Amino acid sequence: MGSIPNTIRRGGIFYFRRAVPVALQRLFNRSELTCSLRTADVVLARRLSRCLYVCSEELFDAVRTAPMLSDEDIAALVKDFYSSILAQDETVRLMRDDPIPEERRTHYIEHYRQLAERSRIDLANSAFGSVRSITSTMLARRFGQDVQVEKMDARRVSHAMLRAGIEVAEALKARAEGDFSYEPKDKLLVAVLQGPVEPPQASVQPSDPLPIVPPAPAGPPFSEEAETFREAQLRRKVWEQQTGLQARKTYALFAEYFGDRPLANFTRRDAARFKELLEDLPANYGKAAEYRGVKAEQVVERSKSLDVQRLSPRTVQRHFAALASLWASVIEHGRADTNIFADWKFAASKRARDQRQMWEKDELEALFSSPVWTGCQSANRRSKPGSVILRDEKFWLPLIAVFSGMRQEEICQLRLTDVRQVESIWIFDLNMRTGQQLKNANAIRQVPVHAELIRLGFLTYADEQRKVGKDLLFANLQPGGADDRLGHNYSKWFSRYRRETGLFVPGRDFHSFRHSATTFMSRASVQHSVIDAVTGHATAGETARYDKGLTVSNLKEAIDTIEIGVDLSRLYVPA
Repeated sequence: MGSIPNTIRRGGIFYFRRAVPVALQRLFNRSELTCSLRTADVVLARRLSRCLYVCSEELFDAVRTAPMLSDEDIAALVKDFYSSILAQDETVRLMRDDPIPEERRTHYIEHYRQLAERSRIDLANSAFGSVRSITSTMLARRFGQDVQVEKMDARRVSHAMLRAGIEVAEALKARAEGDFSYEPKDKLLVAVLQGPVEPPQASVQPSDPLPIVPPAPAGPPFSEEAETFREAQLRRKVWEQQTGLQARKTYALFAEYFGDRPLANFTRRDAARFKELLEDLPANYGKAAEYRGVKAEQVVERSKSLDVQRLSPRTVQRHFAALASLWASVIEHGRADTNIFADWKFAASKRARDQRQMWEKDELEALFSSPVWTGCQSANRRSKPGSVILRDEKFWLPLIAVFSGMRQEEICQLRLTDVRQVESIWIFDLNMRTGQQLKNANAIRQVPVHAELIRLGFLTYADEQRKVGKDLLFANLQPGGADDRLGHNYSKWFSRYRRETGLFVPGRDFHSFRHSATTFMSRASVQHSVIDAVTGHATAGETARYDKGLTVSNLKEAIDTIEIGVDLSRLYVPA
């Protein structure tokens, strides 16, 4: 017969042995349960072992459902928290060699008033994010670093800490106003302060000091520091408007979760908790109406059991980048010592080019068979079939994109002077002239005009725009969005058009034309270094040197290999 699970044999007698779950070991005061089965008979030992296993499982379940922390435990935690902070405040005051400046004293009063007010709101909403750090530290301070408690007990402690935190803030506010006789009003504090403080049971002290409500805030609140930094980044043109708006949302989310404390008070442990929060947030957190006005912690709680897509590693990394930049600036000015958001690892994200679907030939057939290219009712009713074909930006942008691999904004900001001839070959000259924005240095390039675009009458269209004195190739486009991009409004229209014509597929958008162009060239055996030169991608290593020697003729040959498999001859314009 085989071995008996959860059973060992000593001196011929069988013993039951089962490990106690880590979270329950403190309550049992042991890491395993052992018991003599008082038999040497294998069959009987197997039967008794099974019975004891079931009994132990029932015991563990019973303990899990019962509170792991007694009311006395929580009362002691609250008392320790409240008394420690006020004692530290008194010590700091007595150690001062000079009076507190009046301006700073006034700042303290307002700081503690706001802290108490925010804590009351969190208490009303059962939002425990602002005391998560305090809860963890107080538990470790009392029971040891390795303490693990059940979720409900952690919430009980957090609830008590919020109540105590309100009283702490009120007491410190009173002290800043000159009143050292403040008495707590919360019945919880009134009750626990009447009894003696129990000594901590842990022999190992936590590595982090007790995070307290500081008697002297180390600098301005986080939100003020963050907004000052954000505005400076925008003013100095380090960030585009879109980046600045994203950073504002990051900073607001961080302050909501942890409270608006001075930046120097945060630790790497806080950064770890913020990373966990971000990774648990639904991908549509910032857009879905159901989450509007709901705190992030509550959103995570609501969506835990749902099979929904979470924020991508790339988005989480973007949030951390915004915070790391802020911390780096503060360190440079001597207001923090460590960048708690630096050197974090994130799960690998798909490259942008792999996240989007390309437009395959049958999908391009469907698109170019829709009303914009076969006839619509009018300029304002493009998705309705009719007899009107308007050769404007809505007609040309997708065609240029799929036959060139250019980015949307690169096409939208083209000037008529950028459509010119080099070595008798018509090109799009992508440059950094005044008012133009390119993604990076690699984006500066010359892209030959595809033969199909010429057959479709693109050069005729450009000549017509020159004759009426236009500057931009697509003069109807108006800047919009945070960064005043010319493609902003067109992008919204194109999404709407695809929905109205039944062509909308998530992940397949305007940028997917670029993916299609590179794929078609690759299928035609064009070298990747040449494709990168056409599309403005960086090319590493030896091939980068080869790129320097590419001629416009080389690029023209590559461009003309793009074959989308759609008959557009009905739209050709005679030369």
